[in-house]
Amino acid sequence: MEKVKIPRLVLVVVITVMLLSSAGVHAKLTELDAASKDGILVFTSDDGEFMWWVDSRIYLDTAFYIEDKNSLGDGVQLRRARMAWKAILWEDWYAEIDTDFDEEAVEIKDAYLRFDNVFNRQGYVRFGNFRAPFGLEENTTSRYIMFMERSQGTDPLTIGRRMGLEVAKWSDLYRIAVGACGPDVTVWETTDDDMNLNLVGRFTTVPINEEGRVLHLGAAYAWRHPTFEALDGTGGEIRFRTRNETHVTDYKYLNTGYIQAVDDFEQYGGELAFVLNRLMVQGEYITTNVTRVDGLEDLNFAGGYLFASYFLTNDTHPYDHTSGEFGRIKPGSRMGALELALRYSMSDLSDKDVLGGESTTLTAGLTWYANPNVKIYANYTMVNNDMNATDGGSLVGDDDYGVLQARVMVAF
Repeated sequence: MEKVKIPRLVLVVVITVMLLSSAGVHAKLTELDAASKDGILVFTSDDGEFMWWVDSRIYLDTAFYIEDKNSLGDGVQLRRARMAWKAILWEDWYAEIDTDFDEEAVEIKDAYLRFDNVFNRQGYVRFGNFRAPFGLEENTTSRYIMFMERSQGTDPLTIGRRMGLEVAKWSDLYRIAVGACGPDVTVWETTDDDMNLNLVGRFTTVPINEEGRVLHLGAAYAWRHPTFEALDGTGGEIRFRTRNETHVTDYKYLNTGYIQAVDDFEQYGGELAFVLNRLMVQGEYITTNVTRVDGLEDLNFAGGYLFASYFLTNDTHPYDHTSGEFGRIKPGSRMGALELALRYSMSDLSDKDVLGGESTTLTAGLTWYANPNVKIYANYTMVNNDMNATDGGSLVGDDDYGVLQARVMVAF
């Protein structure tokens, strides 16, 4: 994707605001009341039909590596610098555009329109670029995930953001979401090949959902194709890769490279989460079956994680059944909330002639929720990579190293 430099974006925004302002001279004006909701500035009309707000976040990271066989550079990083514009229009419509400004460039994340007046307002239909309904940790915003980075067990196998259409419905007991999607927003044009269609769905149920007591169960399925496939029936190419749950170094130890002659691939995911007052347990497992043409053997990749956490303060994790996710921590004390966590993850991207590597990690974390807007992480991860975890041959295999990292996060 060609990244747009910030000055050009600023110019576009200024011109857009000027055009909207000039158009508003001839339109009926609606007065808005300003308020702070959990530290976020919100503008709302008296009748509740209109609402506008800006959702911003900044993540500042640092990492120190205890090296084994490869040199990994210690350093600091602006992990995320996000700004999202969100709006409720005429009560029934919700619109969002989310941009990331890290690495001195601008990248589109979420960009979609959603219609909420369906299924007696217990569901929606949305179209645009958004996270496909697959996976618990993947669909939980990075503001609320337990550790600094999502697990290497699920990160390479989840779908992430895609351009598509999704329909969701929920009740107090369950939530179901199905969608059809193509590539993500970075792929915006074709040549002589069509973009392939992918089907995905996620079902979750919460037989227990009370304050301080939650039982979440979930399952997901996806039928996917390479973004483009050759018209002569020789298939397309896909790739799975991920870092070892640290982002300051750019190395992706687990990397299958481009797998050729792929017809399609199916993915299955399972989710489990349990909250009992201060205690939380969560885990996922994903398996991926790749079908190849030209007489090549099919492939199977898999990964998962399991973590447990415990608040040292009198706090608990809230659950939102309308999204099938855990939400924002609002500390019960002015001193904030303090949480300990331990996670084990495994990822296997090697099968048959594709040797993308296997890896396990053990991460200990301490998180201070200073308030609903400020959070500070400290994570220590021990990584165990096998001989094939070499980032496509650019690293020495069997590299077992440690990383101590920290993050200061503000969301406002």
